[in-house]
Amino acid sequence: MATVNPTAISSSSRRGAAGSGERGLSAAWPLFVLFPLLPLWWALGISGIVLSVCVLPLAAGLLLRRRLLVPRGFGLYLLFLLWCAFSASRLTSSRQAFSAGYRGTLYLGAGLLFLYVLNAPRSALSPDRVVRIMASFFVIAVIGGLIGMIVPNIAFTTVAKGFVPPSMLADRFVSDLVSASTSSGRAFAAYPIYRPKAPFIYANEWGAAYAMSLPFALCAMAKARSKGARDAMLIVLMISVFPLVFSLNRGAWLAALAGVLYATVRLARGRNGQLLRVVALVGLVLGAVLFVTPLGEIVKTRLQNGYGDAHRAQLYGESIALVRESPVLGYGAPVLVEGNLSAGTHGQLWTIVVSQGVPGLLLFTGWLLWALWRASRRLPPGHPGDVTVRLWCEVAIFVALVQMPYYDLLPWGLSIGMIAAAVAWREELAFVRVAPQALAPVLEPSAAN
Repeated sequence: MATVNPTAISSSSRRGAAGSGERGLSAAWPLFVLFPLLPLWWALGISGIVLSVCVLPLAAGLLLRRRLLVPRGFGLYLLFLLWCAFSASRLTSSRQAFSAGYRGTLYLGAGLLFLYVLNAPRSALSPDRVVRIMASFFVIAVIGGLIGMIVPNIAFTTVAKGFVPPSMLADRFVSDLVSASTSSGRAFAAYPIYRPKAPFIYANEWGAAYAMSLPFALCAMAKARSKGARDAMLIVLMISVFPLVFSLNRGAWLAALAGVLYATVRLARGRNGQLLRVVALVGLVLGAVLFVTPLGEIVKTRLQNGYGDAHRAQLYGESIALVRESPVLGYGAPVLVEGNLSAGTHGQLWTIVVSQGVPGLLLFTGWLLWALWRASRRLPPGHPGDVTVRLWCEVAIFVALVQMPYYDLLPWGLSIGMIAAAVAWREELAFVRVAPQALAPVLEPSAAN
């Protein structure tokens, strides 16, 4: 596994500095394709496989590089991918094979995305550009949520669905992948509420993406260059409370709240008064929206009525029983237990422990914990890395860990977490314009690992 070569980083940065204006868009192509173009992929019915399609071009782009920086901690994720291959020996049906192949390409694509962003020169793909792209993804999720509220329960036939054989569409999972609708069904008879999910496949997927991209929206507001840009993002955050509440996603509420509280603690410890005031302002405004509008009553009703809890508890029990039978290799993929329902599909933790066993779960979680630890490391005085971006990347990784027990991180959560990990780690190595001889006092020896 390659370690950091200061000379290579310095030279690659100088190459990136030349003509960075021309290369800015090309260097950011995976992010543009995956995130701002999501509404297009959703309308075409391929939003769930876009990352899978990007695997080959991402791999080709990395192979063409003269030097590839791979942090040693990333070995945990590489071992997880290897364990996924081992666990495939436990597959027993074509349905499971399709599920394992689909998730496998997403795991691989997320790993390649991490390496791509990590190795992209900061002059061609700056941290601010990454933040803006990911903040635009948050805005897209908010707009989609508003559409789901205003024109609920609207479905249409996508282009992709017309190419899938009817025999495959009989499988609910496959059908969902190529379908598009603005919301899911009505949740409570007392309220005319349809859970928004546009432009995503599931309402829970919308909630997970909202919570994962929220730190980047807060980062964009904190780093806004003008009062108008900052106020615009604040307005978006205020409006976002409406689809967030209407989504009835308790998991998204928990993840968003946990992320904001985590950021508050980190800011307080770091004595960053300016950013702390930004977070406090957002919290006060959003809290006021909840209490002044009828949204607070909806939140109270949802918390008192866990209509899906019994079903989740049943699937969790089935998952635990399956893990006891095959704790090492798992089953390669979630296991069908009732109709079209599978054990190991109601949370990334359960998906992995059923599919790849306990070792797979330890490797995957270990990688996220390692990424969180790297992002939380305090930079030495005078270091040129962007501490604000690193903080919010750290929060995004933390939110991914919070979501694991009850939300799937595929296809969006893991990708966002990988981008956050790559940017945070790259900012730790943000000595791009420092001569190689001057690198030693800037970074600890362990930072090259």
